[in-house]
Amino acid sequence: MVQSQRIRFISFLQIVGVVLVILGHSLHEYPGDFHQFWFYRMFQTVRMPLFVFISGYLFMISMVKRDYNVSFGDFIRNKSQRLLVPYFVLTIVTFVPRALMSGYADDPVDLDISSFVSSILFSDRLTIVFLWFLPVVFVLLCVSFIGLKLFRNRISLFFLTGGILSIAGYLYVNQWAWTFMGIGRTAELAVFFMCGIAYARWKSDIDFLFGQWWFGGICATIWLILFYTDNLSGVYGLVCSLSGLAMLITLAITACEWQLGWLHLEGYNYMMYLLSWFTCVLSQQILHHFTDFPWWVYTIIALLSSIYIPWSIGKILHRYSPSSRLARSVLWLLGHNPNKNRI
Repeated sequence: MVQSQRIRFISFLQIVGVVLVILGHSLHEYPGDFHQFWFYRMFQTVRMPLFVFISGYLFMISMVKRDYNVSFGDFIRNKSQRLLVPYFVLTIVTFVPRALMSGYADDPVDLDISSFVSSILFSDRLTIVFLWFLPVVFVLLCVSFIGLKLFRNRISLFFLTGGILSIAGYLYVNQWAWTFMGIGRTAELAVFFMCGIAYARWKSDIDFLFGQWWFGGICATIWLILFYTDNLSGVYGLVCSLSGLAMLITLAITACEWQLGWLHLEGYNYMMYLLSWFTCVLSQQILHHFTDFPWWVYTIIALLSSIYIPWSIGKILHRYSPSSRLARSVLWLLGHNPNKNRI
């Protein structure tokens, strides 16, 4: 796969991942518990594994590109700006308005220091629940960086050790019992991060399989069968998610060949992820407080607004970043490179 195709391939997966995440958050007004809605439960098996898989893939690609010659200090500095700066900025900026508007929320937030500290440190008490992913990926990146440095000349040992530990984390760690900085979710999702690293390492050797439509069909069949067994814990859940990931990889390779109509969203998936909470809240909880539409109307409004409002904001910020210090500052605070023009 040439460089342009590789970029398009991963861009498609990123767009699919963020749309699935936004879609899940756009089902808030579904009657009853939307977490039990079969449609939500179906793509829940792949949406966050896909996000983490992409992070592992990009991490390995960047390390190989630099021949592993990246200092730990530079790495931490770069990933902190990318992940932790927007995490803290958005939490701090949102905490007071979120507490003042608790009357519109399902989970009220107290306006005190204890709630503020908890909203930063514990994944089940976040001001913006969507942001739990950021510290989780930061930890996965740092641990993997150290592991690759230690086992640079014994890469097979790195994959063996990382594979065993990550599978054990998925099978035996209760994510809700370890909520400090998302440690439980980090352990649960590490296996998909390792899969992303492994795919980047051996992509050229195994893409002959992922590029076949029949292989994607087999993976889709396994994914659906395991989902409908209604037993998604343990090994069954892991195989179900991995089958779904393989299906999406095959779909991404096909999308690169067909050049489907998603190119205008390239490069803005992270902005969509960071800002979609605001549009989801405005178009669901708050809008529903003043109107009474069918639930699916709020879902459509939330989905479209959470894709295209952050996309528009990103386009505007990148357009004016060469001449505007304010635009560059906002981009930096949102974890973006202010010197990277996406027009």
